[in-house]
Amino acid sequence: MLRHLSNPPVQSDLRSRDLLAVLEHAERLITLTDASAVPSMLEAVADLVGADSSTLTRINLRTGHEEAVLWPATRAGSAGLEHYAAASRTHPLRPPLAFQARTRARRPAPIRISDVLTGRQWRASALYATSHRGIDDQMCALIAAQQHTVQLIGLSRHIGSFTDRQVALLDAARVHVAGAVHRVGPQFLPMLQLAPTLRPVLASVAIPRPVAGAAVGRSSAGVGGGVPTARQRQILALVAEGLTDAQIGRRLGLTGATVSKHLTRSYARLGVPNRAAAARLFGSDPALRTG
Repeated sequence: MLRHLSNPPVQSDLRSRDLLAVLEHAERLITLTDASAVPSMLEAVADLVGADSSTLTRINLRTGHEEAVLWPATRAGSAGLEHYAAASRTHPLRPPLAFQARTRARRPAPIRISDVLTGRQWRASALYATSHRGIDDQMCALIAAQQHTVQLIGLSRHIGSFTDRQVALLDAARVHVAGAVHRVGPQFLPMLQLAPTLRPVLASVAIPRPVAGAAVGRSSAGVGGGVPTARQRQILALVAEGLTDAQIGRRLGLTGATVSKHLTRSYARLGVPNRAAAARLFGSDPALRTG
C-alpha cells in the first residue's frame, strides 16, 4: 500500500463558489470504496478543475513501470498511447514529482508542464512528438508515495495552459482524491500498463460500457457514452464556428470554466479526445445538431 499523503488544501486563490464545488466533490468521493468507481472519480475531478482528460497513475520511478486508469475511456485506443513508453521517462513533470516524493513534501502542490517548460520547449519535446501532440498543458498532483513508487492524479488541456485558479482547485481536491484512492486500497488495480509496453492489466476494472437501450444509440457518433445535452450541443455549435471558451461564455452568459466543463462532458459522451475532434464530429453528423 502506498503511503497516504494528506494535507490541508490551499484555498487562497479560490472564491466561495469554488470552495463549494470542492466540498460537493468531496461529498461525492466519500462513497467511493470500489475500484469500478475510479473512472467516475476521474471524470468528476476533470469536471471540477476544467480539464479535457484525467488519469490516475502509478509509476515506479526506478524501473519506469507505469500503470493507469484513463478518462475518457476512448484514450485507451489512441494511436499516440502506443508510442508513449518510448518517451515516458522524459516527461518534464517526473523530476519535480520525484523530488516531492523523495523529500516527503508536507503539501505536494500540483505542478504544470507550463511551470517547467515554455510552450515552444514543450512542443519541441520528444514526448509531445511521440504521444502528446495536441495537448497544450498537463498538471499532476502527487497523492501517495513509497520508496520509488509514486501515485498521482494527472489532468490535460488541449487548448491553453492551466490557470492558477485551476491549480488551486486541484490542490484543494487532491486530499479528497488521495483519501478515496486510499480507501479503495488493494482492490484498486489500474486497467492499463502504459510502460514498458501498452497492455491491459485487469479487465474487471475497465470502464463500464453503456447499458443496452441507452442514449448512445440515438446518434451514429455517440460512441463514448451518450448524446450531448441541448446546452452541450449549443456550445459545440459555437466551437465548430471557431469561438474560444471565453467568447462562447460571453455569448451564452456563462463563465469560461462552465463552458470548459460542458465541453469536457461532451468529449466523453461523443467518445472523442479533444476540441478539434468534437468540432469535426459535430459538423459532420446531422443527428448531433438536431439532438
